[in-house]
Amino acid sequence: MSESSPYKTYPTGPVTDKEPVLVRDLPQDRIISALVTLAGELYMVRDRVKVLEAELEKNDILPPDAVETHEDTPDQAAARTADAQAFADRFWLQLTMSDEPVSYVDPAIKTYLND
Repeated sequence: MSESSPYKTYPTGPVTDKEPVLVRDLPQDRIISALVTLAGELYMVRDRVKVLEAELEKNDILPPDAVETHEDTPDQAAARTADAQAFADRFWLQLTMSDEPVSYVDPAIKTYLND
């Protein structure tokens, strides 16, 4: 999309004022469509993981039900918990962050950028 696009879905330069509102101008049905698309992509990834597990089991590389019966060591469990929490934090941050800029960039910076 060009800088003149009515949709603000990606940055086109430095943030010199408030953080951009990325989906304000998008119709809600488009947002739902994007979520359905992501859900479909997620299903395909899950399906491929199941196929890979089946192939590993079929070729005696992985015992049957190894993934389902896997038990983490305490260190692995702590790392997985921390990773899951970091993922959740990144997700919720996007929904709850302020419109206020996290830093100030002088608008004069545009004179140094190549258009």
